[in-house]
Amino acid sequence: MLKVHIQTRSIEDNFAFLSRRTTARVMAVVKADAYGHGLEETARCLHQAGADRFGVGSVQEGARLRDCLDAPEIYSLLGPVSPEDYHLLARHRIIPFIHSREQLKALQEASCSFRGTIPVAIKLETGMNRLGFRGGDLHELLETWEKCRGLKLHMLASHLSLADSVQGRQEVLRQLKTFEDYCRTMQARGHEFEKSLANSAAILAHPETHLDCVRPGISLYGDNPFEHTPWASKGEGLAQAMHVRAPVLAVHHLEKGAGVSYGLCFTAPRDMRIAVIGCGYADNYSRGLSNRGWMLYQGRRMPVLGRVCMQLSVVDASHAGDIAPGCEVYVLGGEGRQLLSAREMAGWLDSISYEIFCSLGKNPRTYSRAG
Repeated sequence: MLKVHIQTRSIEDNFAFLSRRTTARVMAVVKADAYGHGLEETARCLHQAGADRFGVGSVQEGARLRDCLDAPEIYSLLGPVSPEDYHLLARHRIIPFIHSREQLKALQEASCSFRGTIPVAIKLETGMNRLGFRGGDLHELLETWEKCRGLKLHMLASHLSLADSVQGRQEVLRQLKTFEDYCRTMQARGHEFEKSLANSAAILAHPETHLDCVRPGISLYGDNPFEHTPWASKGEGLAQAMHVRAPVLAVHHLEKGAGVSYGLCFTAPRDMRIAVIGCGYADNYSRGLSNRGWMLYQGRRMPVLGRVCMQLSVVDASHAGDIAPGCEVYVLGGEGRQLLSAREMAGWLDSISYEIFCSLGKNPRTYSRAG
């Protein structure tokens, strides 16, 4: 019953906002179905706004994007995972991020089946401790790379772990230095390539990390990484693109002392008017919002009462004016100062805005340039 609406104008404006803050090339990150906003629709919108580089997650996602948009450059940030991925990326002109010698060797073998060269981005480990070649691997990496044929070194990249933390400045600079040291090691062997390190937060707060190519992700969709911090002003102007509504199914009175929903874990402290809303955890509206979340009706917030059920939730509608069955409430987004941001909802759940977008975005979506 949830309806997800994406305002594409907000995505376009966010792209322009971020692009104005750097002289580097911009790779628009649309991985994981564009963070729940819809891969194809979001990429088309960004392409019209001037984006000519896209970062997806899997190679299969890159092939989907290539089928709908002949963008100049598509990067798979996860790189090849299955044997089929190596041939898929060559056929669809996808630039893979490579993090292991095994991937490199398999890619070189796959390149023998295709004419021309395959551009490659090498992922370096500088502090996240996830994927990437470490400093001690560089000599072996160089030896392996220089034996490869059919491959072209296009980019070296790494990822920042604390760019979105006001207290993380020194770690950002340490990772930058480590990354630059690794790049110099490669350059000393005569290799030329682009350098990419900055994510959304680094674009806003750490200009020395921009280098040749920045990779905005979450902020394309309107999330301010510094919301509710002393650096909040750095992201002012970003606009949330995802707005999620749910129907009002019933409105009735609740007497003082009566309970609500399974477990009766909310008891009315006074006579109240409540509204039953058509959304629940089956719609990816988290059960963790029980007695913690808020919904929005005509600019007024209403707290969630009791447990969120599979397809139903209950809110306090005592001050919600003319709310009635058939009306709709916002469970995310909305208008005005009371807008429900993904970052705020994430705070109620001890989660992150990324998860909010990716989860709620699995519901049916509609698109428009305006609201």
